[in-house]
Amino acid sequence: MQQSTKRIVSWTTLCAAMSLSLVPDAAAAGKNRSGKRPPEQASFEDPLQRFDSARWEKADGWTNGSPFDNAWRADHVSFSDGNMILRLDDTAMLGEPYSAGEYRTSGYHGYGCFETSFRPVAQPGVVTSFFTFAGPYDNGGNGRHNEIDIEFLGDDTTRVQFNFWTNDDTYGSRNEALVDLGFDASAAAHAYGFRWTSKGIQWFVDGVMVFEALDAITPTPKAVDSLHKIMMNLWPVDETAALWAGSFEYPGQPLEAEYHWVRYTAGEDCAVSGVAPEEPPPPDGLEPEAVYVGDVDLGLTARGTQGIARVTVLDGSGNALGSVTVTGEWSGVVSGGDTERESDGDGVATFYSARSRSSGTVTFCVTTLSGPGLSYSPDANLETCASIVK
Repeated sequence: MQQSTKRIVSWTTLCAAMSLSLVPDAAAAGKNRSGKRPPEQASFEDPLQRFDSARWEKADGWTNGSPFDNAWRADHVSFSDGNMILRLDDTAMLGEPYSAGEYRTSGYHGYGCFETSFRPVAQPGVVTSFFTFAGPYDNGGNGRHNEIDIEFLGDDTTRVQFNFWTNDDTYGSRNEALVDLGFDASAAAHAYGFRWTSKGIQWFVDGVMVFEALDAITPTPKAVDSLHKIMMNLWPVDETAALWAGSFEYPGQPLEAEYHWVRYTAGEDCAVSGVAPEEPPPPDGLEPEAVYVGDVDLGLTARGTQGIARVTVLDGSGNALGSVTVTGEWSGVVSGGDTERESDGDGVATFYSARSRSSGTVTFCVTTLSGPGLSYSPDANLETCASIVK
């Protein structure tokens, strides 16, 4: 499908302001002035059942300016009933009348498939999104504005807007397209995603391609220029963007968008499935006092010099368990770091490796779990070791 076959939004100035506002305030976030390309992150799946601080950040304590009419607060990102909730309410902060939530990866991603399942908010003047981004502050390489969008405008959630920006600091391009869905996206969660390659971008709904932008027609973002962060947010527009998303009037109670899962599959040969990640069932025959490892999630800091391992501890019923002592060891190009930590209320123990600028494989392995009245069952581990290339 070519862009010309769909209705193209014509409010270039509004879209430029919207994209500018995706960049955090410099005083709050700190501009990346090193010019060094960050490490490219590997494939992952996240069921969004708990905050994974090794991979994600909650936007907190800054505003973006017009057309955003809100401040970002970390407590407006929460996890409940197996989903992530982004909230928008009338908490005034930093001169803005509203507060809202945003969730973003700390690392950067290249060509591949980006997928999520979510339910947007149906309220005029509200934007619910899933997108990738890099720029002068979230700098994935060249420090210029690169972005790929999936956005819902709350005045009509029977349509979805797709967009992209390529090395566009002047915000001169017009690549927006509104696509009819044939259903109301706010009624239930659906899977949305895109496949980003050197040849262009393909957007998908429930695993079916519905729109395409070809690099041969209009240049699309390039991973060789800049890697991207993965981002999700919910926010109200001010009066300057009313023609684009509708006029916002607070309904008297908080608005919430639900996100059910996120998947990134690295590589240009990836496939967008639209299918939720499978959660493995707890092993059979375990006693209630048994403990085992449900997951070892290994990532890198933004500068790529340090590994972060998050170990999820489960009990014999498959529930996350806190106050468990977890020991482990690092190997590969980084051989030192944390070797003992205690799981938190979400059942997660977080380990940091020693710092190293060497390139190669980093591995973290769990050696034992222990606690009063608990019995470690290593044979039940769903994962014991994890590796990542830095």
